[in-house]
Parts: sequence; C-alpha cells; structure tokens
Amino acid sequence: MLTSGNKKFTIELIMSILLGSLGALLAWYLNLPAPFLLGPTIVCSIGAILGLKFSIPIFLRNLGFTIIGITIGTNITPNSLAQISTWPISLFMMVCTIVLITLFGMLFLSHYKLDKKTSLLASSPGHLSFVLSISNDIKTDTPKIAVIQSIRVLSLTLLTPILVIITSDTEISNNFQINEKTISLVQLILVIIFSLLIGLAIMNTKVPAPFLIGGMICTSVSHGSGITEGLMIPIFSIFAFIILGIVIGARFVSIDIKLLKTSFFSGFTLTLVGAMFSLFFAFLTSKITDIELVDTIIAFAPGGLETMIAMGSIVNADPTYVATHHVIRIIFLTFFVPFLIFRIK
Repeated sequence: MLTSGNKKFTIELIMSILLGSLGALLAWYLNLPAPFLLGPTIVCSIGAILGLKFSIPIFLRNLGFTIIGITIGTNITPNSLAQISTWPISLFMMVCTIVLITLFGMLFLSHYKLDKKTSLLASSPGHLSFVLSISNDIKTDTPKIAVIQSIRVLSLTLLTPILVIITSDTEISNNFQINEKTISLVQLILVIIFSLLIGLAIMNTKVPAPFLIGGMICTSVSHGSGITEGLMIPIFSIFAFIILGIVIGARFVSIDIKLLKTSFFSGFTLTLVGAMFSLFFAFLTSKITDIELVDTIIAFAPGGLETMIAMGSIVNADPTYVATHHVIRIIFLTFFVPFLIFRIK
C-alpha cells in the first residue's frame, strides 16, 4: 500500500508525464518548431502557473539529459573541429555579450526598487543554481531572483527557435531523420549505462551539466573509434526532450502568482534585450569568422545550459562548438559574478 508521500510522488509523476506528452502531441499536431521541447515547456509552464503540482524524479531528469548528450555526440564528426582556430574570437565575443547583458540588467532592474546585489544576481545570464546559492549566502531577494531567472530560461527556450527561423534558412520541424541509420538498441543501452557512470564521475567535480556532458563524451569516443555508429533512435530523443520541457515548466510549480506578475515584465524585457545583444554579437562573429550564423546564435543565447545545447541538436548546429561556448559561459560566470558582488558597496 502506498504511503501518503509515495502517493503524492506518484500522482505528481503521472501528472508531469501527462502534461509533457499532451504538450508534445499538441505542438507536433500544430507543426510548431521543435515540438517535443517547446510543447511540453509551454503546457507544463501554463499548468504550473495554474496551480497544478508535478515533478520529475532526479533519476529520470539525469537520464533525459544523458540521452540528449548522446544525441548530440552522435552528430560530432572530425569536421566539427575544422574551425577551431576561430573559436577564441568567438569566445571573446560571447564573453563581451555576457558582460553587457549583466551590466545592462543591473542598471535596468535598479529601476524596479531592487538593491544592486539582487539586480546583479537576477541579471546573470545563466548558472542559476550557483546564483541562488550566492543569494542565500548574502541574504538578497532570492524568490525575486528565482522568478526572473525562470522567466529568462522559459523566454529564451521559446524565443531562440523563432530567432533561428527569422535570421536563417534553417527549417525546424520534428528534426528526426527516420530513414537514417540509427544506433542498435543493445549498443545504445550500453552507451547510456557508461554515460551515466561518466556523468556521476563528472558530478563530483562540480562541472555543470555532468550527465549531458557524460553522454557527449561517451558517444564521441565510441563513435569516433568506430565501436558504435548511427544516430539516436528517435523515440529516445523524443522522451529526452519531453523530460527537458517538463523540467523547465516545473520551475513555475508553487510559484507566487503575485511575485510572478510583478516580475514578468522586468524579467521578459531583460531577456528580450539580452537576446538582442546575443543576436548582434552572434551576427558579428559569424561575419568575422565565417562560422554558420545558426551556430553562433545558439552558442551565444544566454539560456539554460542543457536547454541551449539541446536546442543546438534540434537545429543541427555544430555540437562541439555550441557545447564549448555554453560551458565556458558558465565557467566565466562562476568568477565574474562573485567579482562584481565584491565590487558592489
């Protein structure tokens, strides 16, 4: 017999699966871009704001991120490193974007009666868990920061495919090539097991997105050495993107509606301006380095690390380039945010 705690957990898990699946089916039926990510994200976010309670177990979340990492790794080829000599320029441009977004956000949010340190942490373009940890330590307005940051992640998940469609000739539909050769089921299961083990090892180093990176590393090695070959089996990718959409939507579970209303305009405006900064520097970088514009747009977009790397796989961006930029973004913020906090009087 289920205890009350287990019953609550089971109900929330079933609710999350139903909402995510409904969102994916609706988005696919309506032919929305990236339906298996955007659909669950939209439906789960709306459901959470309306008061529905749902959650995804940590194991399922990590499994989903691992499969996304494997999906990305199956697309890595020797050609992915062909333009590596231009990456320092691109990384410098991305750092400039981060600095401008953060400084603009500090100035912008100060007009909403937030103190400078709260404004800084709410403006940080990424590294949410790290930012909230600092907020708790220095006693800033943590709920406000969490809401604004959640609005950033949600908004960029929805805006990025639109920017890609508007600025390039990339077509985004379901993006699963059914007729392409896929990795065998036995090989995939073994790769998932080894990827999870690598993810656990990386997690102990405090490197962000350990399971996603573990999946990328394992598949890159196995594909690069010829041990495995073929793309991800589509049903597994669909499952992983639905899980990611649920995770994004779950940020709004039990959210204070009054706080959401007062924070929405500032959070969305800040995100929109940040997206424009990112788009400008992405365009400039593409012109200077000849890197594909769709690659620079995804690499510079200041959304959630796992979400943006996953978005890169959906639009067929260079996986190594995109992942490198987002990991460097998080590492840079690890030093940049505390530096600014220390400088604020």
